[in-house]
Amino acid sequence: MTPDDGRLRILISIGGGPEAYTGLRYAVRLSKQTCAHIALLYVRPLDSGLNSGGLEVRVARENILDWGLELPGLRQLKRGRDILVELGEIAPGTSQEWKHRELSGDPAGEYVREYVNPCGGTISLRLRTASDVTTAVTDEAERFNADIVIVGASPEPMTGLKKFFSRKPLALKIAAHAKCSVIVARHLDPGRGHIVCVQDTDQSRDMLPEAVRHAQACQCPVTILSVAPTREGLPSAHNAADHAAAFFREHGINPVETIVETGDIVETIITIGYDYSLIVASESLKPWFAKGFSVSHEVAEKARNSVMIVK
Repeated sequence: MTPDDGRLRILISIGGGPEAYTGLRYAVRLSKQTCAHIALLYVRPLDSGLNSGGLEVRVARENILDWGLELPGLRQLKRGRDILVELGEIAPGTSQEWKHRELSGDPAGEYVREYVNPCGGTISLRLRTASDVTTAVTDEAERFNADIVIVGASPEPMTGLKKFFSRKPLALKIAAHAKCSVIVARHLDPGRGHIVCVQDTDQSRDMLPEAVRHAQACQCPVTILSVAPTREGLPSAHNAADHAAAFFREHGINPVETIVETGDIVETIITIGYDYSLIVASESLKPWFAKGFSVSHEVAEKARNSVMIVK
């Protein structure tokens, strides 16, 4: 969050399939309440003929853009721009030139088109070239000072042998490496509200202000869920749920329901959470290479709907 205006700063990684565009529509909903700054990013692989570095790369790219030819990624960004026009975030007929930005250690840099939405927030379309998409997205999130990264995931999570013989999905890699909160978007329709999953831990309590801020921006109903692995853990689960519900009420949000369950934590969250637009859970304290074995990242991997990992 920037110190000057306090608005949400939302980065949407375009290119992971159609779910990224549902994430964009969700970002616009947040912006209607908070006048957010929104950036759409497409990261494309290095060109086979333009990867020698130096001025030649930049000049060649600028000429291609000037000629109106579509580099990979421009079509996706134009689709995102059209959605923003449709939703009233960009005035119809507004035309902006692509501007080149230098990036330290990257001779290709990035190209940016910037707009201003009706309430004064900025909207930028960003085209970057990189050999590693995850690194580029997380770097852009830091440079943009993003509060939230939204990245589209496969509409259906991988299961069975396919999961073990496939590369880790891009959305989950970004969720593991990004320093800000990440929404892994699947069928992200805000109409069914948020389910905020809490535990009786400092990490879970620390994420409540961000969960409240997000619910306020979305104007979405909130349900609190706490799961105990055994009956012996029920008092702790009740404490977590009661504390979270009280925290939301203190900040003007009255939870629709508070649920306490026993059972496998991940499977219970996935099962109950499927009825909601967004499952909200706190980040793990594990290092990035071990986050896949944490509750929030397992839920993001296995859930059939969208998951927000709050950091």
